[in-house]
Amino acid sequence: MLLKTKTKMEKQIRIGLWIIVAGLSYFLYSAIMNPIQFNKEKNQRSEKIINQLKDIRKAQIAFKEINRYYASNFDELITLIDTGEFTIVERREEELRFYNKVYREFQLKDTTFIDTLGFVSIKDSIFGSEYELESLRVIPQSNGSEIILRAGKIKSGTLSVQVFEARAPKEEYLKDLDKDLIKNTSKDLVVGSMNSAKINGNWE
Repeated sequence: MLLKTKTKMEKQIRIGLWIIVAGLSYFLYSAIMNPIQFNKEKNQRSEKIINQLKDIRKAQIAFKEINRYYASNFDELITLIDTGEFTIVERREEELRFYNKVYREFQLKDTTFIDTLGFVSIKDSIFGSEYELESLRVIPQSNGSEIILRAGKIKSGTLSVQVFEARAPKEEYLKDLDKDLIKNTSKDLVVGSMNSAKINGNWE
């Protein structure tokens, strides 16, 4: 009876040890693979966001060309890109003959003429007719969260400079991934700045 009890206990101990070994193996596997899988997913999502921020920058540059300031929200930005037009112009330099009353003679003067040739859709010029402009605002895989868009003016020396910033918070574009890894190994993706007259992204 004692032998049977001893054998049974040894069997239970072996099973317990196997369970511990399996648990430790899974823990080590997760500790190694989780960051690898996280980085793979983060890089894929970051690439999409970066391309989106580049498109926002293109749209803002076009908006500023028309209005001389940047859009401070997506409603006005998307509306202008969707309905606005670029004016196509041609510059001509010509010499015109005129009578100089001081010298009492005819002289030539260089003159610049600007001719309007037509108009072209801003959307078609930048993105193409099939581009879905509403996608500019929404962060993919975030359940509808929007990129934070701001614009305004800052002082640069004696000048007043127009600036804008578009920001995709890491907590939004990496939503549903490991929160500790998001906090410790990731960053917001940003194009432009509200503090300086730059329009590059923080990935460039």
